[in-house]
Amino acid sequence: MNIITYTLKLESGAEHHFEVDLDRTAPQPGNTEASPSEWTRLETHQCSNCPLDVSTHPYCPAALDTKVIAEKFKDIMSIERVDVVVTTNNRTYSKNCDLQTALRSLFGLVMATGGCPILGRMKPLAHFHLPFATLDETVFRLVGAYLMKQRLLHRDGTGEPDWDLKGIEDLYAQLQTLNSHFMKRIRDASREDANFNALHIFVSSSSLIGEYLDETLCEINDLVSEGL
Repeated sequence: MNIITYTLKLESGAEHHFEVDLDRTAPQPGNTEASPSEWTRLETHQCSNCPLDVSTHPYCPAALDTKVIAEKFKDIMSIERVDVVVTTNNRTYSKNCDLQTALRSLFGLVMATGGCPILGRMKPLAHFHLPFATLDETVFRLVGAYLMKQRLLHRDGTGEPDWDLKGIEDLYAQLQTLNSHFMKRIRDASREDANFNALHIFVSSSSLIGEYLDETLCEINDLVSEGL
């Protein structure tokens, strides 16, 4: 199994352990329709660009996937310090940071590997997950993965390659719409601000990538133009 594990230890001594199966075909453990919360229903703050129908999908896949995480931290402030250990099949990462930073990384991984048809487009990046990635690191990985796909389309003759990265701009426009609706769900699920602020950072990063992709690429141009 291809599993990434997040262990979060709070200042209070409480420790939380989350295993994310990147290839799962069902919601994260503990996030089932047998124990739903109102904010997980598809019709609750349903994204305006959601392709799912409530008659066949009564619950939002991304909400079901993040339910246990959101409810674990619904009463905790975003600035609380936390020791985070992220274990993948090949390496281990650790960081001491505020809780919102840790949750941003965990939320992003879980949401990209679930059943949401829009967020699922990010699954290739999840298989090469980089915890706590900066904006430049995210753009580098994203554009690299996208151009690799275009190269394969060109090589195999299965589609028209998009060398101008228009597909990335479209994807992030879709994600921005989705994220703005999903934040309303998280607000309903929380009493304190850790969950909401984590998602707000995630949304802000997505917005910056979508709106300033060319500018960000120019900033790292010197790094890539001198090599390869």
